[in-house]
Amino acid sequence: MYGLPKILTDKVEKNTSQFYKILKNSLKVKGEEILIISDYGHGENILAPMLAYGYYAAAKSKKMNVNLLFQDVKKGFMFADDHVVKAIELLEKNNIVILAVSNKLGRFGDQNSFRTYCNARKHRFLSATGLGDVKTAYYQQFMEAMSINHNRMKKKGYLIKKQWDKAKTIRVKTEAGTDITFDVEGMEAIANIGEYHQPGQGGNMPAGEVYIPPQGYHGVSGKFVIDGSMKTENGAILLDSPVMVHVKEGKVVELEGPNAYLLEETFQKFEARAKYPDRVRQIAELGIGINPGAVLIGSMILDEKVYGTGHIAIGSNSWFGGAIKTIYHGDQVFKKPIFYVDGVKKEY
Repeated sequence: MYGLPKILTDKVEKNTSQFYKILKNSLKVKGEEILIISDYGHGENILAPMLAYGYYAAAKSKKMNVNLLFQDVKKGFMFADDHVVKAIELLEKNNIVILAVSNKLGRFGDQNSFRTYCNARKHRFLSATGLGDVKTAYYQQFMEAMSINHNRMKKKGYLIKKQWDKAKTIRVKTEAGTDITFDVEGMEAIANIGEYHQPGQGGNMPAGEVYIPPQGYHGVSGKFVIDGSMKTENGAILLDSPVMVHVKEGKVVELEGPNAYLLEETFQKFEARAKYPDRVRQIAELGIGINPGAVLIGSMILDEKVYGTGHIAIGSNSWFGGAIKTIYHGDQVFKKPIFYVDGVKKEY
């Protein structure tokens, strides 16, 4: 069905109950119309259509009102296919949208932000983007990360959020050399714990991170060592040697390491396309992974959720309360972070 080999649809259908639990618990579906949007993937990397089909099969098994659409793989500056745009525009308010795409959804109409559109239309949503980084063999790792005890994760997520919301500064250190301080006074942390029950609410699946934007443009200084995975223009990669990122007054000023050129090339490509090139290298986010079922595989939607990791994003943060608006947002993951909230060491 939908171009997937039968051996894969059979594999996905074995997890129908797990997909249904997500529809039931994360979205609390109660008769709404469900629009699922995916793409065809490419080569061995067809995780996106597999996950999309999983949600579709689960919804169909419970006789839900569901529609599954496929389009070509899109980059962020491209437009979504016409039939997808039409379906999004015709979807009445207060329904549900699920994205499982290899890269991006693509632009539609005057909309540049899927999240902003869903919020305005009061759609609850799940989003899994950038799945083209992942070989089909990692399907089970995604299922494990989506099937963890969300209530237990919720307690940890809200504990961290409560501490970060009250903080003036958060300092992060690692044995690998990270030592960086964020001014977060007055900023609000987001706890992504896989619970999207209110109109206009949504987020990643797999879930499992807490993140916060820094104060303004200049509130971050220090250095951090990327030794987990690194987001480049061509997707996320696992690192065999670390990259040191030096930050001064909120901006990346120097990169070190054998793989540093990949991040530098990414910055340059986005700066060439950006309306405000000087914003591309701004520090946008501090985050911590809290999903005990997630593992590092070289896909940022999963990597940034791994328990025992932290991440720092570079670029835009305007959609979650920050001051920076640009065309780039790249998360960079590091291992074994130690957090100091207003100078007090915290055990997460």
